[in-house]
Amino acid sequence: MKGFKISDVKQSRIVGIACNSLTELKNKGKTKLKIPLNEEVRIFLPDGTEVESEEYFQTLPNQAILLLKQDHEKILTGADLIYNALKLVNIDIIRAGEKVQQFLDENIKEKVRALAEVISKKRSEESKTFLSHKTDDPDWFFGLETNAHTKEAFMFRRSQERIRGYFYKSRSDIKKSTLYINNNEVRTVLDEVFSDFSKSLNQDGYFGCLFDRSAVEGALCDRQGHFKCSGVWKSKECSYNEGRSHEINPYASREERIVFSTWNLDHQVERSRSVVPALMNAAEFVVSNRDDTDYTINVPYFYSLLFTTQNLRLVHIVCHDKGKHFSAQCDPKKFVITISPRTRKQRSKNLSSLQKFTCSVEQE
Repeated sequence: MKGFKISDVKQSRIVGIACNSLTELKNKGKTKLKIPLNEEVRIFLPDGTEVESEEYFQTLPNQAILLLKQDHEKILTGADLIYNALKLVNIDIIRAGEKVQQFLDENIKEKVRALAEVISKKRSEESKTFLSHKTDDPDWFFGLETNAHTKEAFMFRRSQERIRGYFYKSRSDIKKSTLYINNNEVRTVLDEVFSDFSKSLNQDGYFGCLFDRSAVEGALCDRQGHFKCSGVWKSKECSYNEGRSHEINPYASREERIVFSTWNLDHQVERSRSVVPALMNAAEFVVSNRDDTDYTINVPYFYSLLFTTQNLRLVHIVCHDKGKHFSAQCDPKKFVITISPRTRKQRSKNLSSLQKFTCSVEQE
C-alpha cells in the first residue's frame, strides 16, 4: 500500500491517503475532498499529466501529489497559480523597482508560464526516475545502442565495462613490459595471476552491482539510483561546493545519464603508477626466491586494489585528481604469501628485500 497526497484542482488544501489501486484512490479521494461519490473524477499530476491507467499509477512514487478533477473543472497549472497569487497582492507595491516593473509589464503571464514549465519539467523527470522499463521511459534510452530493456540492466553493464577496462588495461601494461617479454618464469607467474583474476571477476559478475540500484548489496547508490561523490582520493568525503558533495541520479533522465558517464571510478592507490608495478615486483620476487622459500603472489590483495571498492572511489570529474597519489601506496608486506610455513625471522628478512626490485610500465 502506497501513501499519496491528494488535492482538488484549485490545490487549496492537501490530504494524505493510502491505497493500493487507482480505483481505491478515486473512491477514498472523493470522500476526503467531499466530492459526491456518484461524480466521475479523473486523476492528474500537478504538471497536467493524466494518470489514466492502473499500470502507470503503480509506477508513481510514495507521497506523489495527485489532483482529482471533476468534468466541469479546469486544471490550474503552476503558471495559473502563481499569476492568480500575484493578482491577490498589491501589484503597485511589487512594481516599485524599474526592472521589476518592466518585467511585470511585459507579458508577465507568459514569463510565469515559462517558469512553471521549467518546474513542471523537473517534476516530470522526478516522476520518471522510478520508471525502469524501456517502454515506460523511452526518452531515457534514446541514442543508446543496447539490448538492455531496463535502466538497471543498462547501468549494470556500464559498471561491468569499467571493471573489465581495468582488467584488460592492467594486463596490457604488463605484457608490454620488458620484464614480462624477456623472463619466461615471471611471465608464467603473471599469466596465472590474471587467470585467477578472470575467474574471480566472473564469480563476482565483474561488479556490475556498483551502478545497479536494484542490487541486493554492493551498489554505490540508494534504491532510487542517487549517487554521491566520494571526493578527492586523499579526502574522507566530497566537499567541493561549500561543504556539499556532488550528487547525481542517472536514472532520472537521459541528460543525467550522459553526465554520469563523465564520473570516474578512481583508484586511491593508483592502478598504473602503484598497483601494476607492485604486482610485477611481486612476480619477480617469487621467481627469484623459489630455491629459498616457496612464495606465491597474494592474489586477493591485488584483486582488491584493482577491482573492488576497497580501493575504488566514485568521483565527479572535478574531484578526479590525476596527479600522483604520493601518500597512497601498496603495502610491500602484503605482496606475497608463503605456501610452506617458515620462521617469522626468515619471512621478515625476505619480504624486506622486495624494496630492491623495480619495474617500469607505460603510464596512463
